[in-house]
Amino acid sequence: MTTTDDSRSDIKWVSQNNKLVPYAEAKISIMAPGLTFAALVFEGFRAYWNAEREDLLIFRLEDHLKRLEFSMALLELDDPPSRETFAKDILETLRANEFRADTYIRLQVYVDEWGSMNSTGPVGSSVICRPRPRVANFQTGQNFIVSTWRRNGENASPSRMKASGNYLNSRLAGLEAKRQGAGGAIMLNDDGTVGEGPGGCLFILRDGVFITPDVTSNILESITRGTILEIGGPLGIPMVERTVGRTELYLAEEAFYCGTGQEIMPITAFDGKPVGTGEPGPLTRKLQIRFDEIVRGATDDHDDWRTPVYKS
Repeated sequence: MTTTDDSRSDIKWVSQNNKLVPYAEAKISIMAPGLTFAALVFEGFRAYWNAEREDLLIFRLEDHLKRLEFSMALLELDDPPSRETFAKDILETLRANEFRADTYIRLQVYVDEWGSMNSTGPVGSSVICRPRPRVANFQTGQNFIVSTWRRNGENASPSRMKASGNYLNSRLAGLEAKRQGAGGAIMLNDDGTVGEGPGGCLFILRDGVFITPDVTSNILESITRGTILEIGGPLGIPMVERTVGRTELYLAEEAFYCGTGQEIMPITAFDGKPVGTGEPGPLTRKLQIRFDEIVRGATDDHDDWRTPVYKS
């Protein structure tokens, strides 16, 4: 499985309940429903270091915060902080830590203090940021398995809600992949169609067209997935959203996994069967290059997707 660098020693400040506190002093009640009953929703963001500008650029901050609002509404939280407040918390936390490297940001909102399974308040929140370099296999790709664990269903634990409870399902698939020595897993839905992976969405190339499971396939409405769908067309790469069958994975000419953490990760095999040549494909590489230009501000295109941290 992919590992990331453990940089906790670099974290000096976090935001808790909209105030900066030293990392070592941040606390949550051991009886908080956010912990005991998984009454917690979250967002993961990336900020990219632009050395020429000497600035960190948060990618699609507003879109992540919009999705968080949707998750909070489904969890029926009492009067959570506003999108503007959370944006301020994130910027203050990054500036306080003075990071000058690619950084991962986690914003979580939860039912705090002592409560029952159905408690909807009081609402607590936290922002934690840490340096996080690109995943190790970004260039070489990873082999994936099709997990025996099925994806959460819309009427059981909806994947559109980015909630900690949904990640138990993801964890089971991730542990299965780890036991088998694979880099990741893809999960099927109860009807046997393709869903997503433990922490990302899937694209496969067939007959020169990239196909991704549609949003009714029990997937998170991924910000990275949406970005790829938008940038593919101008690159001359056709994109289609539709239902995907399992056998299509084994017929794919190229494939990749995508998400905030993984970015665009080439998949080189499914269940030991090589994808195409068994190497990352040229169209996947083309998307990786374009994606990197955009997130790092190497182009003026999509400037509204980047929020500067130090020079805003």
